[in-house]
Amino acid sequence: METKLRQDVTRIARHEARLMVAPLMKRIRSYKKELASLKATARATRSAPPKKPSAATAPPSRINQPAQVSGEEAQAWYSTQNLIELRAKFDLSAAGMADLVGVRPWSIYRWESGEKPSLTSMIKVASLRKVSRKRALRMLEELRSAEE
Repeated sequence: METKLRQDVTRIARHEARLMVAPLMKRIRSYKKELASLKATARATRSAPPKKPSAATAPPSRINQPAQVSGEEAQAWYSTQNLIELRAKFDLSAAGMADLVGVRPWSIYRWESGEKPSLTSMIKVASLRKVSRKRALRMLEELRSAEE
């Protein structure tokens, strides 16, 4: 009888232990799968040829970049009318102006209808005010060729 009792206690203890460990084992399996996928991604990244940096990640060439203005100076200069005049000066579409500023064309339309841009966008627009049309077109051409 004592051996039967001992066997039952052992069986119940093992069963309880399995029940307690099962969720942990499940988590370990999911972590192993995640780790394997990360390793595969890292291997693929190492073996792939380096990509050309896009315009968004490429460091801007300082030669053709306009001088940055301060936030206060940009806020003092910025107005809807100044933006419209600047775009007319460059003779650019909203898409072209958006590429120069680094925003979507719809943002340019919204700003021209009276909505104010963020301070960083306002600084970018204000920085373009002292740029000639020829230089702006050259900057736009460089941006577009860097994207390709």
